[in-house]
Amino acid sequence: MIARFGISLTVGAFVTTFIIRSLSVKDYGIYTVLYSMIHYVSVIGSFGIPEVFRRFIPEAMQKKDYSLLRRLVLRGLILRVLLSVLTVGLMLLLHGPIGRLLKLENFLNYFSIFAFGIVLSLEAGLMTNVLHSLFLHKYSVIASTLHTIFRGASIYVLLKLDWGIQGILWAEVASWGMWTLLQVFFYYSKFLKRQPKTGTKTPFPMCRFFRYGGLSSLNELGSSVLSVSTDFFVITAFLGPAAVALYAFANRVIQIFANCMPHVMLIDVIRPTFFAKYAESGDKKHLAGMFNLLVKLSAFFVFPLAGGMYVLGGKMIAVVFKPEYMAAKPILWIMITLSAIGIFIHPTGLVLQAIEKVQIILYSKIFAVFNLIVELMVIRRFGVMSVVVVTCSAVLMKNVFCYYHMKRCTGIGVQWRALSIIGFNSGVMSLFLWALRPLVDSVFTLAMVSAGGIICYLFASFANKAFTAAERGSLNGVARYPVFVF
Repeated sequence: MIARFGISLTVGAFVTTFIIRSLSVKDYGIYTVLYSMIHYVSVIGSFGIPEVFRRFIPEAMQKKDYSLLRRLVLRGLILRVLLSVLTVGLMLLLHGPIGRLLKLENFLNYFSIFAFGIVLSLEAGLMTNVLHSLFLHKYSVIASTLHTIFRGASIYVLLKLDWGIQGILWAEVASWGMWTLLQVFFYYSKFLKRQPKTGTKTPFPMCRFFRYGGLSSLNELGSSVLSVSTDFFVITAFLGPAAVALYAFANRVIQIFANCMPHVMLIDVIRPTFFAKYAESGDKKHLAGMFNLLVKLSAFFVFPLAGGMYVLGGKMIAVVFKPEYMAAKPILWIMITLSAIGIFIHPTGLVLQAIEKVQIILYSKIFAVFNLIVELMVIRRFGVMSVVVVTCSAVLMKNVFCYYHMKRCTGIGVQWRALSIIGFNSGVMSLFLWALRPLVDSVFTLAMVSAGGIICYLFASFANKAFTAAERGSLNGVARYPVFVF
């Protein structure tokens, strides 16, 4: 998974840069709007099928219920295609109003091509969930790498042939189609063909899957309202697109660092393992152990990142990006603080999904309504910063709500002593960085000072350990080498 991340980061960055350089500003805007439609079609036409796959395929695999697993995958893939085609078809029928709403000329010409790509993209994503849930990550990485290379080569050739934006759209359609077929092939050859088709055919728990999928679908819809995309839309509508820049910049910086965190990169390994382990034992004590291990791992990486942002955030903006973005520093501090406070929310979500209490996650989306209403009330008077504060407050309340009900249902709590140790070690690193901060005057010195801070943090974590011997043994067992000594 880490290898896949490196490939997609390098090749993907090159392709994105090439597209931006090759297209006009207007055409790139059209391409961005079309690409964003994938998310909305997914929200409308998924009915929680990806979440059903993530939750129940590892359970069926653990119980060796291959008959149920095969039926779940087949029916889910077919239903997703039907829902996606229905949603895309409705958008094609309403192409006139949609094109006028989005201010896109010749919308039908573009969308009639990209519609195929949306359906294939969603199927490819669903097949990725299948392979990850079956722990076939190796073959998912192979398929993803071939897709990334094929996509880049196709876009490069078609743009060189002056096909313009339509060439990019056709390249996207072809690459998503290839990606889907590759993953279907690996699913068949590496799993389906190797499993016996004989044995007792267990009943298909339609009501259980339907309930879980429906609640997950509504939850995803609420999440889209609570996302920064909604903030960008509100800011643009009231203050114009230029006002979005600082918020978008801070969010992008946080996302770049967050995507490099090991616990984020390996989430497609962590999630099925979490559900499979619980399906094996059904013991909430095991849930508590996995929950606290994930919380501490998140804190181990996020706390020092937050400390580094507090001390070196301004220097980073000045030497890496542009001094014009210095006004985004307070937004950056608020968002990284929210990230540090919210380290427990993803493990909380995994616990609630494991015990099938997804309605709690859905109920927490009431804070999305709060977020939207308050934003509309304050944006004209207090500007962009008010939107940032309101959104972060709403997300924090949502996280506390989920954690409270998770603890009430399971009795699981956070090991605060371990988190305080990680926080103390991060504080030691922050003091070290503060002493070296005056030396930072270029990208090179920023990198050197940051590397020194990382070494300081690792030494402090080694001397002042936050993880138990059992937790270190579990992590080193996965790594196969005793590298985690903290």
